[in-house]
Order: sequence, then structure tokens, then C-alpha cells
Amino acid sequence: MSGRFSTSRWRLAVSGLVALLVFAGPAKAQEKSSKASEKVRSSEDGAVVRTFGSEGGYRTELKSRTTGKLTTDDLRQASLLMAQVFQHIAEARDKIDEDGPKEALKEVNKARDAIKAVRSMLPRTEVHTRTLAPDGKAIYEDDREDQPGRIPLYEGILHRQTLEPILAARRTAMEFAGYRLVDAETIATEVVADVDSIETQLTRAAKALEHDKTAEAAKALATAMIHGLSIQYNKDDSPLTAARDGIWMARRSLEENNSTQALANLETARLRLQTYRGLLSEDQRQEVDQMLRSIEQLEGELRQEGNRSVTGAERARQGTLLTKWWDGINGWFHRYL
Repeated sequence: MSGRFSTSRWRLAVSGLVALLVFAGPAKAQEKSSKASEKVRSSEDGAVVRTFGSEGGYRTELKSRTTGKLTTDDLRQASLLMAQVFQHIAEARDKIDEDGPKEALKEVNKARDAIKAVRSMLPRTEVHTRTLAPDGKAIYEDDREDQPGRIPLYEGILHRQTLEPILAARRTAMEFAGYRLVDAETIATEVVADVDSIETQLTRAAKALEHDKTAEAAKALATAMIHGLSIQYNKDDSPLTAARDGIWMARRSLEENNSTQALANLETARLRLQTYRGLLSEDQRQEVDQMLRSIEQLEGELRQEGNRSVTGAERARQGTLLTKWWDGINGWFHRYL
């Protein structure tokens, strides 16, 4: 087991180094080219080519081409699908406990299908590496494909109804594996899914279940829960977490055309934001103040609705506002504190 995890960490470190070289901005690379003997150019086919080394010596060429682009909407879809993956994993473990390997396998395969969908959304970068000796002969050559594999869990998860069951399932998996548990009262403020790690363990679980090796499958699923989910805990962020959840629930209430409940959720969010504002220095409060003013304006609109009917366009505009605030709050985590 330890050997497999060591290999995984090594692959992760190497992939990180390659990504650093591939995605480093050309301007930054050119700025340091005189010291690092690095040259950056674009090839005729649109690829970015970085050359390391000096004329007459050993030279390494790194050629990369990225296809696809991860939009904000795609990221939200990927986030929602990864939340589904963890739910399928938890349900698969329950099925194993109920002596139902066939039903467990169905849940595992659903999780694998969701990951395939996520991968189809993520951009891919083809990387070709070639090293030339001083005489011009190639002494090393390699082709590989890199893809981002860490998905922050945003839409559909960072609120109590969805996050708590997943965290509970993760705690169960940690107990199963004999891990020391984090304080249950500590607030989770950032959650990231590791697609590669999860996919590896799901493949192992599927193979084990196909051969009725339920204990081995349960172990793989527990590992997916533990190593596939990174959680950042910060008690100082608790007012911001509550404000974010309040805004999310306000949006959900408006989707159900329940303006009264939306107002209650917005009030909670506003009060929590005011608490968070008090933790910041004077020059850091501008964005928070702007959001507070916007929330108060929306509260005023909702109070004036009364018994009149509200158009779908109005609700859509209000929902867009709430989504914007929700995204903004997610960007504030750990920026100031």
C-alpha cells in the first residue's frame, strides 16, 4: 500500500513540474531567459515551444498544445458531477455492507461514468519533450497528455444539504481505515476533489466487485473518500461560510418563488457578512460594503413584491445576482484572513 501511494506522490510531483513549465506565462519566461537559457516561441501549428540549454551544448525542447477551455459554467458542471461521484461512492459502500456486490458495482460504475463526463469537460495539453546531444542527435524523447485533475466543489455541494452527508461518509471511511478524525465542530471552508486519485480507486473497486472481493472493494472506496477529497478547515472563516450558505439558500428559495424564505436567508447572510466585515482592516472592507448594499437593495425589492405576480425575467435577474454574490464570497476565503 505504501509503495503505491509513494508512486502516486512522485507522479503528482512530476506532473506539477511539467505543468509549471507548460503553463508559465511567456512574458515571465522571456524575462528570465537570459539567466536560465530558456527561449520561448510559437510553432506554425500554434503550439508553444520552450527550449532550454545553449547552442553547442545539450538542449531540451518542450512543445505543448492545449485543446479545450474550462469555462465557469463547465467548472460548475464538473463540480456538481464530482459531488455526485462522492454520493455514489457512499452508496456503493452501503450496498457492500448490505451484502449486495452487484448493486454496489452499479453505483461504482455510475461514479466512473460521472468522472468520464468531467474529463470530457477539462482541457487537455499534449506535451512533447525532446533532448538533443551536442552533436544534434536525440537522446531522449517522450509524448504525454496532461489534464487538470483537481476540481473545487462549488455549485450543488457547498451548502449544508449536500456537503454534510459527504463529510459524514468521509468520516465513516476514515474510521474504517483507522484514521484520526478532525474535530467535528471545525468548519469546512474549502473542498477539492482529486479526479485522478478517485478514478484509480474506483477502477480497483470495480475489479474487486466483479470478482466478489467485497473487502478489497470497500478498502478502495474508503481510500477514494479519504485521499480523493481535500478539505481546508478554518474556524476564522465561519461567518463567511454562514453568509455563503445563506445566499445559496436564498437563491434556492427564489427558485421555488418563496420570497418570504428568501428574505429570511438574505437577512442571515447580511448579518454574517457584517460580522465578517468587522474582522477586516479598513482598506479591505470595500468589496464587503458593496455586497452589503446590494443585498439590502434586493431585500427592499422582495419586501415590495407583496401579492403581485413576479415575472420569470425578474426571478432570473435576482438569481443571477445571488449567484454573483455567492461566487464573490467563495473568492474571499483565505484572501484576507
